Amino acid sequence: MEEPDRQARDRKGDQSDRADSVAADSVAWRDIFEGGGRTPERADTADDHTEFGKTAERKLQDRTNALNALKRARELFTGLPDDIDDSIRTYVSELPQWFRRSQTTEARIRVGDDVFETDGFHQTTDTVTAKACTRTGTTVSMTVVCTDQQPSTGQRAWTGTERELAEALVTLVKSAIDRWEIDSLKRVSDGVAVLDSDLSYAYVNQQAEQLLGRDSEDLRGEYVWDVFPEAADTVAEEKIQTALDTQSSTSFERYSAEKGQWVEARVHPSDDGVVVVFSEITDSKVAGQELDHVLETTPVGIILLNAEGDITRTNSRAEELLGLSRHRIDGKGYTHPDWDIWDEAGDPITREDHPITRLFETGETIQGFTHGVTLPDGSERWLSSNVAPVKREDGSIEQVIVALEDVTVSKRLEQLIETFQPAEEILNSAIAAEETRQAICELLTDTREYQYARISEHTPGTELIESDFQEGSGAVAADESVPLPIQSQTEVAPAAVAVETGEIQVVTRAQSDSRFARWRADTLDHGFQGGAIVPLQHRGRVYGLLVLYTHRGEAFGGREQTLLTTFGERVGQVLHSLETERILHADKMAELTFESTDSASFFVSASERLDCTIEIMDTIPASDEMLVHYASVQGASLDALGDPPEDADRAAQLRQIRHTEEPPGGEVEIGLRRQSLAQTLVTEGAVVTTDTVTEGRAEVVCDVPLGTDIGSIVARVQESFPETSLVSKREYTPAAKTDAHAVGRVLCNIFEEELTDRQQQVLRAAMYGGYFRSPRRSTATEIADTLSLTQSTFSYHLRNAQQTLFERLFDRLQR
Repeated sequence: MEEPDRQARDRKGDQSDRADSVAADSVAWRDIFEGGGRTPERADTADDHTEFGKTAERKLQDRTNALNALKRARELFTGLPDDIDDSIRTYVSELPQWFRRSQTTEARIRVGDDVFETDGFHQTTDTVTAKACTRTGTTVSMTVVCTDQQPSTGQRAWTGTERELAEALVTLVKSAIDRWEIDSLKRVSDGVAVLDSDLSYAYVNQQAEQLLGRDSEDLRGEYVWDVFPEAADTVAEEKIQTALDTQSSTSFERYSAEKGQWVEARVHPSDDGVVVVFSEITDSKVAGQELDHVLETTPVGIILLNAEGDITRTNSRAEELLGLSRHRIDGKGYTHPDWDIWDEAGDPITREDHPITRLFETGETIQGFTHGVTLPDGSERWLSSNVAPVKREDGSIEQVIVALEDVTVSKRLEQLIETFQPAEEILNSAIAAEETRQAICELLTDTREYQYARISEHTPGTELIESDFQEGSGAVAADESVPLPIQSQTEVAPAAVAVETGEIQVVTRAQSDSRFARWRADTLDHGFQGGAIVPLQHRGRVYGLLVLYTHRGEAFGGREQTLLTTFGERVGQVLHSLETERILHADKMAELTFESTDSASFFVSASERLDCTIEIMDTIPASDEMLVHYASVQGASLDALGDPPEDADRAAQLRQIRHTEEPPGGEVEIGLRRQSLAQTLVTEGAVVTTDTVTEGRAEVVCDVPLGTDIGSIVARVQESFPETSLVSKREYTPAAKTDAHAVGRVLCNIFEEELTDRQQQVLRAAMYGGYFRSPRRSTATEIADTLSLTQSTFSYHLRNAQQTLFERLFDRLQR
């Protein structure tokens, strides 16, 4: 029953509209003919009669013109013309002929913002005007002017008939436009509601009735917020008032929980109120929510741009990567100056080189465009952009999708590797520690990675004190804004930990060890984002501390720390070689002889128990806990040496390399978990020349440069082996080196500088394990097991060590 009632109501409305039009036309005709058709009852004179005749003739002509004007209007505006603008345009051009002074008459009809006028129309002081308003709020006005004013008065006298004609014509045109607008609104799929200047309903179409849930007859004339009080003081009221105040269109969305329905309302201001166009967007809203869910769960940043290059949508990951909230991103063009993006050289990326520009030019997808971006907080990030077009059926670009991935870690690692690569040349050619430290600091600060670098010296085996740390030299800054040198007391505590543990210590804006809060505050006060203290160590001995500071916001991550640790070990190796070189070339040397009867030493205990002599030929660190000793035994069976001692945890493994029956003895490989006396001296920087244990008494002879703190060495040895004493000290001047010594020195340098720690260990183990003898005294598998390596890994390192050793030797001998 509802649909027939609605159809009947529509027919009734159409009949009402036509009746209104006919009534308007009838009134206009009656007024014109009655107003202009009155005749006087008598004429007193012949002149009066003559004048009356002329007046009657003019009035008759006016009525005739009015009649013709109305007839023509009925011809043009009867029914619903396909293009009412053409009808109005035609009528305006013909309108002057129906006024008394048609040659000097011009006319204009305004419909809303559209203006239709005759050529040469310009406003004068004397006009005939009329105005009306359609049901949807469209203003219709007519203005007739005369370009030739009367000389006597300066005014053109308009007849009453002409003024009434203008009123009648405006009413007729308004009715035609009214019918055309209503018919148009009935045919649109969207709901339309017209509110007058008082925000009362003037018109509601059928679609709007369904969306609003109210009948148009019930709504007409009602104040909008009286009908829907729940919408007052909401975004709906705000948007409608904004449209009225600014005379600009706007929109808002509303959700009906009762209907489970989303509706978009587009508000357009009119001459006398607002027009609200309603669209149900439930399906698109649900699809949009599903898209939002996909975008928010995507691990990469997503940015959507329209065909003009303006951002229309972003996800949370994009906000995070760009350091901006969504409302600051949306609507911003990709070429906006706020986007501080740059290439690998640090130069700004121009509009021409921008990947989105290239996509608009070629229409092709662009993948892996790597660039840097400066975030609002001043930090920097590296992003990889993948840019793809969404095209219409005709091939034009409708939308652009940008996927952003954070490649800061890998890019920084790549840059850091490139930064450290030139350092290898410095380290390979190092001849003096001081110059080497200075060159490394200059190299590191001549990049975007670090703005400050300093290497502080450290004596291996000693505790770090504040004065030692602050006396460091070689500080280098990237520019004049960084003070030199930065030597804060807050650095002492993390530096001490770095020396003690041999591990890098870092501080950043985001995090820090709770023990180093003062160091973090001091770092930030200096304007840096992070700092690091890297121990320069070799075989457990720290030869110095590399102090670095940077402006990078995401510095000193796990991979960078690993890279810096490896770099610190390489520098430590070189500093160790330079220190060894200094000892060997010292003008004055001190030969120290130590004796020990401390049973804490495995070799002292074993030689006393077996009444034999043990000579330790070499000691190799196989792991953090294991030391492998190669020893020659005289006067005892190797089988007896293998009997478990009382302190069994010290001996990890024992393997016979060569044994003899008469006299008993041979060569053996022994793995121990505790450090030996000789290894303790090596750790302190001494060069051990003899390490022999006879019948429970060890004698270790070592060389140190004259001037070395011998008391410190003795104290450190006795700390590990209390029953040890320094029995002699002999000063001497090293003899001049022969050619044979020179070749040996070359081999020593190559061994220390060119081979890795693992290659050195493998080569030494192979040498003392008898691998190079014929027949072999140890197999590759046996030595590999000792060093906790696979047989293939052992062979790989051994071949590389041999190749490097002889290549470098022959290269230097040919110079």
